[in-house]
Amino acid sequence: GDHEVIIESPYHNDSFGEIDDDKAFEIVAAYHLRYRELSRDKRLKLVKIFRNHGVEAGTSLEHPHSQIVATPVVPLHIRHQLEEATRFYDNHGECVFCRLIDMELKVKSRVVTKEHGFLVIEPFASRMPFETWVIPLEHHATFGEIDAMELKGFAQVLNSTLKRFRKGLNDPAYNMIIRTAPIGEEGEDYYHWHAQIIPRLTTPAGFELGTGVYINTSLPERSAEFLRNVDLGN
Repeated sequence: GDHEVIIESPYHNDSFGEIDDDKAFEIVAAYHLRYRELSRDKRLKLVKIFRNHGVEAGTSLEHPHSQIVATPVVPLHIRHQLEEATRFYDNHGECVFCRLIDMELKVKSRVVTKEHGFLVIEPFASRMPFETWVIPLEHHATFGEIDAMELKGFAQVLNSTLKRFRKGLNDPAYNMIIRTAPIGEEGEDYYHWHAQIIPRLTTPAGFELGTGVYINTSLPERSAEFLRNVDLGN
């Protein structure tokens, strides 16, 4: 496999939600560059990009950074997610995430924002308070398939979403994960890459660990309303 660390800034306190969109673009452009390069390695099956922010999220370095791990296998729980997405496509003839986008735009109550080609939502089956998904409106199975315009939009939306977290939730610890189809499945219709952000506002306890069933103390509709109303001014 391969494990890389992306140092996001020479400055110790520069982080998403505090930096400008140009700096955010430089970071996600580095994600994209390394993703595409690693995808050419025939040993590898999956490229996972993630960012741990804060001690509760498992970060081991205070300096702002992201990580990329590429593995020669697709882990079991990811295979299960892919299988469910495939089953939905086989049964309904469309991508489950494209269906989700249509549904959320009709319901509207769980939408945080729709801008720059992306939809930001609090998913209806959120496991954690303020679990947030950033979904591109354009269908692509993998992160590596997007073009420069989409990459710029992703940087802007990711940065503004994490600014909502910083200002509205007092800069919580969080994990940001880019979910994408495995290497070799570019162009597939069944999957739709997206980013998942999980603030660490609560701690899973015995029930969650014992059953795999999560208790979310915040309705996603209320979480979405709260984030929509965060003042993004400096």
